[in-house]
Amino acid sequence: MPYSPYMAVVIACVNHKGGCARTTTAVNLASSLALGSEDYKIRSRKVLLVDMDPKGNVATTFGVDKRSVGPTMNELFAREVGDDSLKLEDCTLGPDILSRSMRAAWKKNNPEKTRGPPKHIGIRNLWILPADLDLSGIEVDLATRVGRENRLKLTLNEAMDHFEVIIIDTPASLGLLTVNSLCAADCILIPIQAEFYALEGMGQLISAIREVQKSVNPGLGLLGILMTMVQIRSKLCETVTAHARKHFGDRVFESQIPRSVAIAESPLEGAPIVIAQKPTKSNPASQSYWEFAKEADERIKAITDS
Repeated sequence: MPYSPYMAVVIACVNHKGGCARTTTAVNLASSLALGSEDYKIRSRKVLLVDMDPKGNVATTFGVDKRSVGPTMNELFAREVGDDSLKLEDCTLGPDILSRSMRAAWKKNNPEKTRGPPKHIGIRNLWILPADLDLSGIEVDLATRVGRENRLKLTLNEAMDHFEVIIIDTPASLGLLTVNSLCAADCILIPIQAEFYALEGMGQLISAIREVQKSVNPGLGLLGILMTMVQIRSKLCETVTAHARKHFGDRVFESQIPRSVAIAESPLEGAPIVIAQKPTKSNPASQSYWEFAKEADERIKAITDS
């Protein structure tokens, strides 16, 4: 486990509506903060990316074969409080494993390219805590446990002084896995698809957040709201974005993520878009996520400096 003298900032990436690029946002933000960038003035940070979604797509995004993964979030949650027979570090996948997996996935998906993967297909300073489908059964088990809302927070205590940023990818629901994520977080990041029904679902999400603030995590704040799947020159997207800014003001990031085939196809490169493609005008999806990462990095600095 890496050592850092800082106490981690914990960010939960939350939206109970599916198809809003929640996982894509979590993995690209985590990768950007871990890599850092001189061009975007982002300092490389030690990052832990936690998958709380039973679909387990975080590991898949990095080319990891889920069949080869060892202990996951499921085993950690199944522990009794105080049981240290299985540690968090036993379940994490580090940058060396992730880099090898990404390069292997690139080779598998590009067999005609005999020169091998580009040098930029790799990662540093990033660890992931993967999930699998068994995690979906944990909610039933959690319902009978004392302190069920705080199980993730207790688990992450092992990592707080080893990482600078912890990002949690949550499932598309407001069940106990998401509530655990909200209880463990310092702040939340909400990706919203730029469509008509997106803001309608925000009321339910905000209500759930307020309940958590009242009952178990009064310090939970809002890192920001990110507009995703934005269609350029779409009147509908402009209207939805305007409504979001009216209600949430400067909490809405200036950066927007375009609807992009490149983002959907990035797993074919064996890596998140910020790793698979360099952020240039010819790669607007990668460029957009790096611009968002710069904004997020500035807000994280404001939290750590306060």
